[in-house]
Amino acid sequence: MTRFARIACAGLALAALACLVPAAARAARRGAGPDTLSDSTWVDRWTLKNGLQVSVRHIPKGEAVAVVAAYRVGRDQDPKDREGMADLLCEVLFTAATSLEPERMRGQMDDLRPLGWNLQVAPSFSLVSEVTAPDKFPGVLRLIAARMRGVTVDDSTFQRARATALSEQGERNLGSPELMLFNRLRSSAQGVTDPQLTRLLAGAGLKAITLREARERLARLYVPANAALSLTGNLEGVDVHALVDHLFGDIPAGTAMVETKSDTLRGGGRVYRRGGLPRPMAGVAILAPALRDTLHPSFFLNALLIGQFCEQEWGRPMAPSTFRFRYPILADPQLVQFFPPVPPGGADPDQIGITFQDTIEKLASTVVPQESFDELRLEHQWMLGGPLTYDFLQRVRIHPGTLYTLASTMAVRSLWGSDEFWQKYLARFMDLHLAGGEVWTDYFQRPDRMMRVVLLPTGH
Repeated sequence: MTRFARIACAGLALAALACLVPAAARAARRGAGPDTLSDSTWVDRWTLKNGLQVSVRHIPKGEAVAVVAAYRVGRDQDPKDREGMADLLCEVLFTAATSLEPERMRGQMDDLRPLGWNLQVAPSFSLVSEVTAPDKFPGVLRLIAARMRGVTVDDSTFQRARATALSEQGERNLGSPELMLFNRLRSSAQGVTDPQLTRLLAGAGLKAITLREARERLARLYVPANAALSLTGNLEGVDVHALVDHLFGDIPAGTAMVETKSDTLRGGGRVYRRGGLPRPMAGVAILAPALRDTLHPSFFLNALLIGQFCEQEWGRPMAPSTFRFRYPILADPQLVQFFPPVPPGGADPDQIGITFQDTIEKLASTVVPQESFDELRLEHQWMLGGPLTYDFLQRVRIHPGTLYTLASTMAVRSLWGSDEFWQKYLARFMDLHLAGGEVWTDYFQRPDRMMRVVLLPTGH
């Protein structure tokens, strides 16, 4: 565990259809100066000649700086029969020796980076991050540049990273019931079969990866042409352009990944058994339109409203559940997850779907004041590149975990689209005429767009 979260903040930040930024858009952005926002922060974004996309947000009076390096390589890009490759390589990238540092262990990281650190693998990206004090930032950035330049992977490093990846793969799928439910919703929507799931749980893919395969893939894909660098925090007095160009500008570009089509998700219903579960748990995942669809901002706004309504209607979840709704739009924009209460005698996917549909019907007959939409826009615009609210700005200044969350959203936005794309997305999201509730009421109730998963206690 880090001091600010090994599992990236659940309702926030972070990736599905990876898209490379068009060269013309990148070139147009070069040379543009920082933009000062209404919250007193300034933002800047440019691309180095080697393809590394850089985004910066200066937080006046901030107490730390977060550095995030994100790569367009996630679990959905794992080679056939090599499930877990992205998790293994992210671990290697974060811990292996570089030209400036010896191999480091996770147990050392709280001492090395007392303000926080993180590594995360999502369906379509991986990221590593470190948080440091402003006066130590240039030195830490130098070490991070050395890591992007290349790491030394010997057999002991490889075996240690594989053991960690196997442990975390087991935790995601057989650890906490809630985390298991999150992951079963996605794997069920992907059409993962029982034999495939058995193979995953046994760690067969990870155990099959060789040191040679790991070295080759790490050198080929974890390169500037496939990466984004985000710097967020108190950068007062730092010539960020000069520093970044000096440390990262001469790293060989490598070859950009060719965009691949993501697995097609589908609706349906599945039941899984879980030992030690005190009561049945259930989740509903709604398949979202593509992030690049011009209707997605409206979908996002209405998903937030529906999630808020479900939280009010269903009340606080009973342990071991802690969520009623989650949509980590930048981590996995393909799925919106809801966790309704399981009615007595209703522990089957069809009944869970009906419970969810009934809630949507109740919302459809409710008059939603415009102020509700306005509040949601103001609270979430920062995720899309907009200003921070006053309260959020205060937390970013003093809380390393919140600063990291802001930095990670910036890095992933850079992977998914150009400035122009996100400016248009934000403009649509903030459009006061954007609502479309009646359209999305029907959309959220369609069985073909709804994956229902029930976890039952063994013997239930």
